[in-house]
Amino acid sequence: MPLPLKAGYNFNYARTWHPPFFEMNAAEAYTDFYGLSFLISGEVLTYSTECATILGEGDISFLLKNRYCRSTYISDKPRENILLKFTDNMVSELLPILGVDNFNDYFEDHPTYIHLTRPKREKVSAIMKEMEMEWNSYNEYSEILLKGLLHRLLVLLLKEHSPDEAAQTPDPKKNVCLFQAIEYVKAHLHESPSLKKAAEHANISASYLSKIFISQLHTPYSTFLLNEKILYAQKLLAGSFLTMEEIADKAGFSSNTYFSDCFKRRTGLTPLQFRKSYN
Repeated sequence: MPLPLKAGYNFNYARTWHPPFFEMNAAEAYTDFYGLSFLISGEVLTYSTECATILGEGDISFLLKNRYCRSTYISDKPRENILLKFTDNMVSELLPILGVDNFNDYFEDHPTYIHLTRPKREKVSAIMKEMEMEWNSYNEYSEILLKGLLHRLLVLLLKEHSPDEAAQTPDPKKNVCLFQAIEYVKAHLHESPSLKKAAEHANISASYLSKIFISQLHTPYSTFLLNEKILYAQKLLAGSFLTMEEIADKAGFSSNTYFSDCFKRRTGLTPLQFRKSYN
């Protein structure tokens, strides 16, 4: 599950490692920030509502707000990547230069991934190294410095960013139905909406919507719904003083016990442990 940023932070730097044959359980989306992943080693196949593509060593992928994606393995090699998370505040000065109102808009005409040449990969690695050093010694000046480094990185990446004809674009009709179903689920989480209800909202049959979730996101509807409920619960745990019972109800769980069991299976922490880690 995508973890929220710590309170008061507009940036996060993390270096992650995944074992061979690792894959995401379900499609996920960021809601309050963006992400940028730099693949250090290994290969990964990513699915989204826009395209499916294979990324390799040195490639960049952007994770946008409310854009669902899922990744899986395509070889028996482990994967290591650097994941940056950043809020609108960190990129606001760049938007007029890019000619857009928000960061998501830029990617309406550009793919969300970049296959880097070796010279550019070395430049990206150098900037990432500076970020890592600043993040590991974080102080009251660090966000200003990290913002400058993020700007350098994005300018380097985006000034030569162009569409990639290798992208596999899904059926637009399926996209519309999928977006409508996702919007319905997010607006009615407290009701734990069924596949049938979501399909009715998108004016299609339940069986067809089920097939769309599998074909577009490689995620069953039930898994997607549970992921969304857990993600919403994480936001409430990190950003409110609601009780566990209140959070369970708002996130659409039938009981606090069921909520705790599902939450621990998905995140490895109990809801209380998660809340303490973010406070």
